[in-house]
Amino acid sequence: MFRRNSAVHLLLSIIILLTSACNTTELANTSSNPYDPFEETNRKIHAFNKHVDETTLKPAANIYGQVVPRTIRLGTANFYENLQEPKKFVNHLGQAEFIKATSDVTRFAINTSIGIFGIFDVASRLRLFSDDTDFDETFAYWGLPVGPYIELPFVGPNSVRGSLSMLANYTLNPMSLLSGPAEGVSLITFGALDILNKRYEYGTMVDTILYNSLDSYYSARSTYLQTRINEPPEPMVDDLELFDPYSDY
Repeated sequence: MFRRNSAVHLLLSIIILLTSACNTTELANTSSNPYDPFEETNRKIHAFNKHVDETTLKPAANIYGQVVPRTIRLGTANFYENLQEPKKFVNHLGQAEFIKATSDVTRFAINTSIGIFGIFDVASRLRLFSDDTDFDETFAYWGLPVGPYIELPFVGPNSVRGSLSMLANYTLNPMSLLSGPAEGVSLITFGALDILNKRYEYGTMVDTILYNSLDSYYSARSTYLQTRINEPPEPMVDDLELFDPYSDY
């Protein structure tokens, strides 16, 4: 419990410090985009995040993707994604998407049992595909405005509403229910592996935004705001070739 509260307090402190810093910057720190009044500060954080990606995250992700066998990577990704189903269930209920909520419960039951704790995505083979959602969409459903755009260190594009969503999402992670050192080790290990795997799998798209665009900050901000301010995107159908270890057999 102490570890969980410490993580929540740390994230809250970062958000408060960032918003306070943004509010005390010079009046010149403005943007033509009404959702990004703190562009000057955000650009500095974006430059820092880009440097971290170039020197640490991208090389580590490439090593992970090239060294770890694909079957193990996909099994680990499936295990981690299966743990997100309770969060999706709660959010689909909050958005009055009862059919999708039922699908979340069914997927979790099938993959946790037949799929061996989610290592194998059996539910997708039965045409029960994952429909991603989070508290950001739930808050939007209930009319909470997105708030100013902010870029968080080590996290990337976000907003005030999105930051609150991160806190809520964390509380519904089943691993946060573990006690003792197991909680911190599990959260860090599987969270880090998920980040490395996604950075490797979606490397071309990320590189296009960060390194192949004229203004990487503008590209990253536009991509984020298009999915958070406009209507929620249509559910993405899982790529069975990417997330289904059975395809290797």
